[in-house]
Amino acid sequence: MASTPNQLEIEFAEAADNWNLEKLYIDLSSAKGKSLTPVEKKFLRGLLCGYSPAEIADKVYQSRNSNAVRVYLSNGLYKYIEELLIRKTGNLTKVRTWSRVIHLLEEAGYKTASFELAQAGKVTSEQEQTKTNSVTRKDQHQDWGEAVDVSFFYGRNEALSQLEHWIVKDSCRLVAILGMGGIGKTALSIRCAQQLQDKFNFLIWRSLSHAPPVQELLKDLIQSLSNKRNNLPDTVTGRISLLIEYLRASRCLLVLDNVEALVSSSDSYSSNSHDGFYRAGYEDYGQLFRRIAETSHKSCLVLTSREQSRELVSLTGDRLPVRTLKLCGLKPVEAQRILQTKGDFSGSEEDWKALTEYYAGNPQILKIVATTIQSLCQGDIAQFLAQGPVIIGDIRELLDQQFNRLSDLEKKLMYWLAIKQGSVVLPEWRGKVAPPVSQSELLEALESLGRRSLIDKSSTGFIQTPIVMEYVTKLLIDKIFQ
Repeated sequence: MASTPNQLEIEFAEAADNWNLEKLYIDLSSAKGKSLTPVEKKFLRGLLCGYSPAEIADKVYQSRNSNAVRVYLSNGLYKYIEELLIRKTGNLTKVRTWSRVIHLLEEAGYKTASFELAQAGKVTSEQEQTKTNSVTRKDQHQDWGEAVDVSFFYGRNEALSQLEHWIVKDSCRLVAILGMGGIGKTALSIRCAQQLQDKFNFLIWRSLSHAPPVQELLKDLIQSLSNKRNNLPDTVTGRISLLIEYLRASRCLLVLDNVEALVSSSDSYSSNSHDGFYRAGYEDYGQLFRRIAETSHKSCLVLTSREQSRELVSLTGDRLPVRTLKLCGLKPVEAQRILQTKGDFSGSEEDWKALTEYYAGNPQILKIVATTIQSLCQGDIAQFLAQGPVIIGDIRELLDQQFNRLSDLEKKLMYWLAIKQGSVVLPEWRGKVAPPVSQSELLEALESLGRRSLIDKSSTGFIQTPIVMEYVTKLLIDKIFQ
């Protein structure tokens, strides 16, 4: 069904949130030699929102047949964009696929932030605020530690926007990015810091994967913020107080990655202990995070972890200066972009969707699977999917790391969910665990599994993702045979 004139302007209107559409319309019209048609504007907005031609066809015409949209793009918008880029850069740049449009136009300066900052003498009240929040380059001090290269970063636009809003506009003191292993927390934290670096005097990114003692980390942070100050307090409390003084004196963005390295596995305490307990000797990290979260200052600490620290649970809230972002899997179109950095793959949109959903959109797991698809199936996704569910060694190791941290009760609940092969409502849990546990213990264990991203809550009950269900089922079979 064709769109009405009003719908032509409404469809994909969210593109205006991140792109300077009016400037882009004008420049593309100039490249075309006449005004863009309403349909061309609509398809352009769809691409800028990250939709593939098939997804645009589905939303506009309620049909998955994307041939008409692809022809429209190839014979029109792609050519106008190429001409626009020639005028801007003097170089011929071919738009060979729809997925390159966002990258090329972002580099050309049409993303809202980059466009506004490029406009001289046209500062709106909102830009004045941006200017106030920005820091001159000579006042910036950055230390990226062992941050990995994130040149090939796709998707996560909503997460990045959310983080920027919390950190810059809401002035949150602490933000935690949570999710299961391999989901992309590290890459997101680095890309977020890159985008916000001009808002802070100091930017420090550190990995805690080697679990440094808190005294050592505090010394490192203070010396980075103070130009190698050596006369530090002897106590942890004194060093935390000194660190907070620096967080008050300058606008600092601190990012601590892999916080789960500080947290003990549940069975180190008791059979029914759950997530968030620190390893012996690392308890003072709890004091560090709590004081940064509770004390007034103008900086922000970003944490990434597979598990949420227990002292932060009560401090977190939508209107509080402590926020939590639970990172979910990639969408099929985003997964496709990542896998194509490893080589060529063939498959229908349904194949890509099935592959992404089975592996829960986990970027690291998808990259592992991509190697197998290339080596054994010559890049044919359908052929790979026809073999049935596959959990190869590296994937099993990643899931082992997560599962081995669970308490006995949490493991029993995971086994029971796998046996049910579907969603389970709360009343069904009662009487299924031996020895019996109280309602409060059951609820606490389920909340813990949710915070670890091992189960999800749907409208029909608690569920596991397909890959987690397959993994737990194989564990259960092995356990029965043993």
